[in-house]
Amino acid sequence: MIRKANELESQTKEGLRGGAGSAELKFYIGADDAARHCSMAAQITLAPKSGIGEHDHVEDAELYVILSGKAMANDNGEQVELAAGDAMWTSNSERHALYNHTDEPTILLAVVVK
Repeated sequence: MIRKANELESQTKEGLRGGAGSAELKFYIGADDAARHCSMAAQITLAPKSGIGEHDHVEDAELYVILSGKAMANDNGEQVELAAGDAMWTSNSERHALYNHTDEPTILLAVVVK
């Protein structure tokens, strides 16, 4: 399967996972084409002062890779600033959240695997 950038399904979600503000998701892999080991692969753009609320990964795992901008990550209660090129992996009942504390959009790749 090939997905061209201009053909990606796009959604804007307010309060993603209980987070602040809005996030735009562009799905490389979505619910309709989820594979056995991957349930989502999406580019997420967090508007300034927006974020993804704290949540856990019990039966799956999630990788965030910051593509541009900066964001504050909550990694099991530890606050760390992430910048372009940084990654965060969450699995084994761990919890995480991400908040764009800047005045510029933050773009990340999010991949959820089973």
